[in-house]
Amino acid sequence: MHYKFSLKDEIALIVIMALKAEGVKILLGFVLILCIGRSQEVSLPSDPTYNAGVVEFVPARVGLPKDLVIDNLKRIKAIIESEATKDLDILVFPEYVLNNMDMKTYIPDPNEGIVPCEVTNYDWFLTELSCAARSRQLYLVVNMLEKEFCLPFANQRKCHPSGFNTFNTNVVLDRQGRVISRYRKSHLFRYEWYSTDILEKPKLATFTTDFGVTFGHFICFDMLYYEPAEQLVKEKNVTDIIYPTHWFSELPFLTAVQNQEGWAFANDVNLLAADASYPSQQNTGSGIYAGRLGRLSAAIFQEPTTKLLVAKVPKSEHRSTYQMPTTIEPVFMPQLVTPRFTKLDLQRDYNVDVFTTKLLEDNFTTVNEILCHRSFCCNFQIERQKIGDSPSHQAYRFRLAAYSGTETTFQRVSSSNQSLCAVIACTGSDLYTCGYIFPESVAVGNKYYFSKLQISGDFIKAKRSLIMPSTLNANIMPLKPNVDFTWQDVESSKTKRITLNLSRPQMDLLTFAIWSNYYSTVDNTHNLDPVVNLKQPIALTSSAVIPFSFKSFQTIFSINLSVLLKFQFN
Repeated sequence: MHYKFSLKDEIALIVIMALKAEGVKILLGFVLILCIGRSQEVSLPSDPTYNAGVVEFVPARVGLPKDLVIDNLKRIKAIIESEATKDLDILVFPEYVLNNMDMKTYIPDPNEGIVPCEVTNYDWFLTELSCAARSRQLYLVVNMLEKEFCLPFANQRKCHPSGFNTFNTNVVLDRQGRVISRYRKSHLFRYEWYSTDILEKPKLATFTTDFGVTFGHFICFDMLYYEPAEQLVKEKNVTDIIYPTHWFSELPFLTAVQNQEGWAFANDVNLLAADASYPSQQNTGSGIYAGRLGRLSAAIFQEPTTKLLVAKVPKSEHRSTYQMPTTIEPVFMPQLVTPRFTKLDLQRDYNVDVFTTKLLEDNFTTVNEILCHRSFCCNFQIERQKIGDSPSHQAYRFRLAAYSGTETTFQRVSSSNQSLCAVIACTGSDLYTCGYIFPESVAVGNKYYFSKLQISGDFIKAKRSLIMPSTLNANIMPLKPNVDFTWQDVESSKTKRITLNLSRPQMDLLTFAIWSNYYSTVDNTHNLDPVVNLKQPIALTSSAVIPFSFKSFQTIFSINLSVLLKFQFN
């Protein structure tokens, strides 16, 4: 239940919460709220839900660096200050949609309790967002490129030779515009490794809100790693996750919403995911998810789109009794032609080429197969019903797939350790055609529909593991948990027997899989030279050996001497 506060209500709430907290700082915070005045609804700790928003956002791409930030900030503030956000408790924006390498900002340490709206020691866009969060009285999560001054020869953690470290950083502002949490991305994607620094060890970031929910947060590619993503859930018992991303979608298992919903389902956590929107460059897909209950709101687009998605999110302790919003599912009607996405660019997962696979006949109607990769086996039971023939329409072919091993990578960036059982769509009979969709120029028909589809396998139990459903239709959206499929997990001493079962007939499947991540611990060099250079990230492992050269020392010393002198005399 939510309340619209009167003046008396607010005064009573201030006194009660201040007494409970026994802190002057908290009392002053609530007095500030009272002084500003508010008319929007605010969730309370006793409420079973809170109001969340995530924004799919189109970042500016053409113009001078400062002009790009001005454009982005103007549109971000317009969303924050719009009527649609007035009752939100928390609002999340994507990765890489505000500033750029030429417009980095210092970010205050959350322990200092600084409100940039009041302390103008930071770039104007951080100050403006702090003021906007305070004005609209909501928690705001924005991703920024952060700069941090450091002393390269001081006795401290590693420092970039330029004298400044650069981080890809989430900033959390509370209802007073105060910086209360900061997270620096741990797992960089491709060319980020040449320009962005990381800490030597991922630093977990959490914050607790006035509506009784503790959030953890991380960024984009971090989701595929144990530290920090799984650590927050399995070791810190965080039940609500914030996830700004600039995701590059990949078939058949790692498109944006597919991965987000699968991860939230497997961990049974609430997930607030905001993605940048450039479908022609593989970026789109945002949503709000309630663990095993599935998505509350999610969308993926074929054209660049800025859109606010909102939902009432059930708190973890109330999720077992929470009733999902009633939706009327359409009656299944077999159709030869159904809508499909074709304008969204998609990467291909080249791991498919090392899987054990079996091509199914183009006219198959029944399959009862066991397929093994080494000692790991998958059981498939499939039935299809014919819709009709059409010589003018192409149809997808399907392969069964089984795999368990470490010969794989995540998007050719980092080593991975995966196990999976899958049915995947292909545009032809050859294995290399799997992981692609037909282009818009090809007429595609559903000549059959799946009336039964069940996959099962015995997956090894391990602390460092995540086993999730991975499903996808022709609109690049996953099937709905508890509506379109069921998931069964039966544990034995050493394994988990996972069964994924189709609940409703489907015509346009691209992926139906049990996908698992056993979190590889292999270190990758990411094409970086094993010598000190100005482009090298700061976080080398403690065991790394850096060859010394007098020339590199001269270069580093001359650059940092000027930095130190400037620091000393200004």
